[in-house]
Amino acid sequence: MNHRHDEKPLQKTQRHSASPVLVASLSRRRFLTAITALPLAAALSACAGRNTPSEPLPSITLDDFPTGLGRGYPITSLEGVPRNNPYRGPGHPAPDFRIQLADGSGLYLSDLRGRPVLINFWATWCGPCRLEMPDIVHQSNTQRDLVVLAVNVQEELPPVEAFAADFGMTMPIPLDTNGQVRDLYAVRGMPTSVFINRDGVIQSVWAGALSPRKLSELLAEILPQAQRLLAPAHL
Repeated sequence: MNHRHDEKPLQKTQRHSASPVLVASLSRRRFLTAITALPLAAALSACAGRNTPSEPLPSITLDDFPTGLGRGYPITSLEGVPRNNPYRGPGHPAPDFRIQLADGSGLYLSDLRGRPVLINFWATWCGPCRLEMPDIVHQSNTQRDLVVLAVNVQEELPPVEAFAADFGMTMPIPLDTNGQVRDLYAVRGMPTSVFINRDGVIQSVWAGALSPRKLSELLAEILPQAQRLLAPAHL
């Protein structure tokens, strides 16, 4: 038998095990990478959560609220309100919020579309608030289609109840205990009044005390034509 001397003997493939030092180095590197990625993953998760709107809560009608002073003194809430809910001023939709009674029932501002709404931000220590309140109460009592939400900003209930009794405030008095609705509407001082038309669009905003004439003028922009004649033309 002829042997070919130019043939090379087959070589077995040898597998080399990674050294313990290399394995430890790789494991450490992967561990550090994972740890570094955790804060980023958490931040992305939190952002995703903030962008996911909560489901709206069931609503009752305004007629279902208690009668009398403050109409049950509901609290303000942003629960169930879309995250994309900015304040952009007159000519734009009014940012939504919820007023909620102690038993959890309530309604959203958006539930009041179809009726003109006056949101008045006030506080008991505010002198100009006291000056304008009698006229706001008068309009609330005489304009049957008008909804007045007298939003008290960051005060305890007892002084609010005393103030409401002094002026006979039988409209809803939402308690904005943490100032979230004040901030939502970019209110910088009190009193501030926001006039919203039937379509839920902000018609005008007035910062400072309203004279009887100015109150009537601004209400005339959002009240139905048939009711404008009922607005008193005080000087």
